[in-house]
Amino acid sequence: MAKSRKKSASKRKREAPARSHRDAQITVIIGRNGTGKSTFSERIVKAVYKKALVITYNGAPKIWRDYAEIDVTDPKVMGAWKSGIRQVIAARYEESRNKNTVFEHIYKNYRNGPVIFDDCRGYIGSNVDNDRWFRQLILDFRHLMLDPYFVVHTPSDVPPRVWGFTSTVFVGATDSLASKRQITTDSLERIIEAQKRVNLAFRKAKARQDNSHYGLFIKVNT
Repeated sequence: MAKSRKKSASKRKREAPARSHRDAQITVIIGRNGTGKSTFSERIVKAVYKKALVITYNGAPKIWRDYAEIDVTDPKVMGAWKSGIRQVIAARYEESRNKNTVFEHIYKNYRNGPVIFDDCRGYIGSNVDNDRWFRQLILDFRHLMLDPYFVVHTPSDVPPRVWGFTSTVFVGATDSLASKRQITTDSLERIIEAQKRVNLAFRKAKARQDNSHYGLFIKVNT
């Protein structure tokens, strides 16, 4: 009887669900050139995560050049990587204007961490459905425990469908305000209000010529 109870306890232990499952989310960081978007992104991932995957089109902005590239096609390499920031250059995986296999490799080989899509307009189209693997990544990011960060110059650089999944927006100074054509969620007015406030603060800081304009962002929970 004792042996039977021991076996049952062991079985229950194996079948018990994981004790924790973090709540993945999508974040958008908006700002024109010179607002410090990439530096802000780097600061976030260093403070919050053990590891981070950064996607750039060609290695720019230069802040990411100090970080080694990783072979996102190799599941063993990706599985062995436990800490630090690694870079993937999307241009190396570009097969055509509307097809980039980098999204397939991320979907298959990366789990439980942030993905920074920096200056993503260069390699992510406006229609999510044009790329099967990017679409699946957006639909399944919570299941994969991925935190996608879209680092962009204007709201229109983010695929419209992505806005429906976005939890947080960090708004920096921008040249154009968001519109209903770009953002169809009820957070639009709050994002526009944040844009107006940060644009004013940015202009005042620039006028002081003390570099206080750099890194000005307002957080909007959507």
